[in-house]
Amino acid sequence: MMPRRHLDIEALRALACIVDSGGFSAAAAQLGRTQSAVSLQIKRLEQVLGQTLLQRVQGRVEGPTAEGTALLAYARQILRLNDEAYATVAQDAEIGTLRIGLPEELMESVFPAVMPHFRALYPRLRLTLHADTSQALQQALAAGSLDLALYKHCGDKAPADSEVLWQEALVWMVGSAYRDSLSAPGEAGLPLALFGENCVFRLAVTAALARTGQAWSLAYTGHSVTGLSHAVRCGLGITALPQSLLGPDMAEVTHLADRPLPALPPARLLAAHAPGTPGTAARRFAELVGGAMGRRSA
Repeated sequence: MMPRRHLDIEALRALACIVDSGGFSAAAAQLGRTQSAVSLQIKRLEQVLGQTLLQRVQGRVEGPTAEGTALLAYARQILRLNDEAYATVAQDAEIGTLRIGLPEELMESVFPAVMPHFRALYPRLRLTLHADTSQALQQALAAGSLDLALYKHCGDKAPADSEVLWQEALVWMVGSAYRDSLSAPGEAGLPLALFGENCVFRLAVTAALARTGQAWSLAYTGHSVTGLSHAVRCGLGITALPQSLLGPDMAEVTHLADRPLPALPPARLLAAHAPGTPGTAARRFAELVGGAMGRRSA
């Protein structure tokens, strides 16, 4: 009879988080552990299995190995069943209300993928959502009207009191049909398609143009990714969005009529919790959103 072997559930959770977030550092932040602790979990898991689970190139994680990919499929099932069993049976399973603020575009993209899983984990928890600009969400969190704020950030460094759920490049985009026909900006300046006035992407774009002395005019403004993407596809103007939002019939550009467009800061999705110890459900919701962001960009 073969001896029984047991996989460490938290090590499996760390493996899934590393793959979803793209590295040990981001995974450690999401899991609330040190990077060395997460590295040790993976090392022990690899020793137990006698397999290398992650491809590492100069210290960076390039993705799972073939064995890691096979284990990851099982890991996700094990974690889902474990979390659902705990949430359903445990005496301290969370009951009450969780107030979350998030950007409107997350409602269009990652939220539909996150909600069924979260509901299965916390069937007795009442969830209330508030979609708004990042500035308004931070103010609501400070005022005590939110338990968790997920908000966008563009800049050199993220605030110390926040957790980076996802980070990617903010890039210039145009409609594919107009990529080669866009001319140099006229007197009205560069035609832009942007979100509303307080959007951090809009602030980053206009600040970058101001630094280079580039005039601009607003050709479209709106609040949804869908509307903005349609405006760009139809040639109303040029925009800047996180790279993962480059949709069909849209193209990334770095120049306009042989004139370079200014460099843009990275786009981040941050999580900030209300003062005190974050609840398990709030941490789990943020973790699920971070994982969904990773899968969207894969």
